[in-house]
Amino acid sequence: MTTSTPDAPAPGLRERNRVRRTRRVERAALSLALEHGVENVTVDMICEASDISPRTYFNYFGTKEGALLGQPAPSPDESLVGGFLEGDGPIAEDLMVLMARTFLASSPDREVFAMRRRLFAREPELHALQVTRMAHKRQATAELVMRRLAERCPDLDADAARDHAQLVMSVAMGAFPVVSLQWAEASGADSDIETYIHAAIAQIRRIVTP
Repeated sequence: MTTSTPDAPAPGLRERNRVRRTRRVERAALSLALEHGVENVTVDMICEASDISPRTYFNYFGTKEGALLGQPAPSPDESLVGGFLEGDGPIAEDLMVLMARTFLASSPDREVFAMRRRLFAREPELHALQVTRMAHKRQATAELVMRRLAERCPDLDADAARDHAQLVMSVAMGAFPVVSLQWAEASGADSDIETYIHAAIAQIRRIVTP
């Protein structure tokens, strides 16, 4: 999967300020939760630490958990979807590249991402909320995998295609959290997440090959 995406228009001042404020609040919330535990953190504590009013907080996040979970994951744009559907590489690897490019399109903050992953590891109930929130994204991704299989492997019957898609999803979604955390914790600010993807796929091949 080598299709590149066109550069998005630069955000305006209001949008840049919104993103900065959102990240400041998320970083404060995550830092407090990592230090004190989710159950011991209040919205007032988050507001004081990030210097915003409770009204502004609730306008942005709705609940205490909102800042801990972060903004909903973006959906891939048409060019990324088209690149995946037309790709001719290993499908699990291409799917991980699609996930990575969609993820990077939102310009994620590495520190916030790594903090959130550490918190999820400590707080299984919070992680379960995130998994539930992502269920519709998983379904949409599964449909993309099925579309590509229907185009590339027309001889597969419905049951075989469904089984194949489930395996592809399991490999990609099992490996992507590992890859994304490696990227987030990398020392080089310009490290390429796709490099970690290709390395992970190579490692998976070594694991399953005698």
